[in-house]
Amino acid sequence: MAGSTPGRAEGVLAALPLKPFTAAKGRLDGLLGPGARASLARATAERVAAACREAGAHTAVVTADPAVGRWCEELGLEVITEPPGGGLNGAAVTAAAEAGRRGLAWCIVHADLPLLTAAGVAAVAGAAGPGRAALAPSHDGGTNLFAAACPLDFAYGPGSFARHLTVAGHLQVRVVVTVGTSLDIDGPEDLRRAAALPGGAWLRPYLA
Repeated sequence: MAGSTPGRAEGVLAALPLKPFTAAKGRLDGLLGPGARASLARATAERVAAACREAGAHTAVVTADPAVGRWCEELGLEVITEPPGGGLNGAAVTAAAEAGRRGLAWCIVHADLPLLTAAGVAAVAGAAGPGRAALAPSHDGGTNLFAAACPLDFAYGPGSFARHLTVAGHLQVRVVVTVGTSLDIDGPEDLRRAAALPGGAWLRPYLA
């Protein structure tokens, strides 16, 4: 199993689980219409994928949606087919298994991180390797990035960061907390907060 390079994400499969863009960001309903929500989800995912690529990771999208697959083709992104009914945990298991087949470490990266940078990706993915894992919590206790080089049990959902710390407890674990890794867009206040921060100017048209 290849380890990653400190400060870089080489030797890592960065996997972005993606549901249909038209189904994303439901909690922004009332602030944004369906088209704007889909546009925001697509633009944020594109930025996250670009950050993963810039960090040096092998970057793929885990999805079962044909429209997301076509978007990946336009961007030159690999698609890993999401198993039916598996949800986020199933997508993560599939991505980690694919990484293992390739002799790579893995990093599950949420695609709704509007301020994520290549340095943020590398800080997590670059810490993964034999006997090592890394996690980046969301601001509300979820798990936005999770990286390791061995099979683990995934436990996504509210409060998943604490569960994932337990899951990886037999490994040397690095916890990464930055604005870019922690701030995801769940609701209107998240969008407003991100738009007001450095690097968030691209979000402001969604608030106009």
